[in-house]
Amino acid sequence: MRFSSVRWVFYGVGLTLLAACGHTPVTLTLAQAFDSGQNIDQHPLNPQLDYLRVSLNGRVALMVLGYREQTQQGPVETWYSSQGEVLKLQNGRMVSTVGLALDWRDVRYQNLPTWLEASTNSQQQVFVRVRDQMPSYRFGITEQIAIFPIAAPKDAKLAGFSATQLRWLEEKVVSSPHGLASARFGLHTHAGVTQVIYGEQCLTESMCIAWQKWPARL
Repeated sequence: MRFSSVRWVFYGVGLTLLAACGHTPVTLTLAQAFDSGQNIDQHPLNPQLDYLRVSLNGRVALMVLGYREQTQQGPVETWYSSQGEVLKLQNGRMVSTVGLALDWRDVRYQNLPTWLEASTNSQQQVFVRVRDQMPSYRFGITEQIAIFPIAAPKDAKLAGFSATQLRWLEEKVVSSPHGLASARFGLHTHAGVTQVIYGEQCLTESMCIAWQKWPARL
């Protein structure tokens, strides 16, 4: 993610979205600037906006929710950075990026267990991930992924509370001996609903992105 070494600015942006397309309209009216050396975790937030705390290669930024699109597989959240990068999440998993050094443009899943199923089953389960990649457009990269519970990691980029407060799952590519580093997800169940509080995914061997809803709350 191209985090500016000088400062980031969220400009006032109007997003006009058609409700008929299943989008929830959101207007980005945040006009704040802050130096990259400032502690983002202490930065004042606009209570009218939803934020995502994103970590990439040792740098941390805040992204703002643009809209939610309802689908049969669950809502897709589209998050924007001040530099124009886009991160799309569905049920806590990354399904698309735009504007990174390398992008996963369209991620599809087959035979995907629910978070509750995966977190309550001591045995690993296997599903299929299909993705497109830019640049040097590669279409339909297919991988078998194993998902299984793990102990709370000590090196997660989690902020605001302890990793031991969450239940953890790991996803590992098993279809190739040279697969990407494992993805990890921190889960929490509230009022009978299990959801992702924290997620991390490596797009290449040296580029891993972590995300967390912000401010931190369970």
